[in-house]
Amino acid sequence: MTADVSRDELPAALQALRQWAASERLSCSTRITQSRIDAFADATGDHNWIHTDPARAQTGLPGGQTIAHGFLLLSLTVEDDVAALAGFPGIAHVLNYGLNKVRFLAPVPSGSEVRVRSQLISLEARRPGQWLLSQHKTVEVMPTGEVAVVAEQLSLIVLAG
Repeated sequence: MTADVSRDELPAALQALRQWAASERLSCSTRITQSRIDAFADATGDHNWIHTDPARAQTGLPGGQTIAHGFLLLSLTVEDDVAALAGFPGIAHVLNYGLNKVRFLAPVPSGSEVRVRSQLISLEARRPGQWLLSQHKTVEVMPTGEVAVVAEQLSLIVLAG
């Protein structure tokens, strides 16, 4: 939490949220199937063969497998937060506010298991009734823990009236 907002200054609705966000959290693992990669390609229009052509990947890519889109992996960083943040009493809604410092560090082959590691960076007052939650997110390939994606994720928390 930033130095300018003490725990005592947090509205009651954010006390539990801050405690939840401050602890390091690990998501359940998610398998990145070829069908999920293909659906993402259809949704985004990114049909680059490194993602969607398993036959070509066998001879054209190290490891011989297609790889997940970086933005598919990045999208996994919000899944657990959506359910958790919406469940805190006193919060009207949570908005995706953007990202800082996104890096795609390692390819994730089709069929891999990944998990997301999350931890609080800061919780800052914005306008009255609005708070900016910054979290460090890491997408890890299982079971090795190799880091595939790192990002600073921003969420705007709007308190109920």
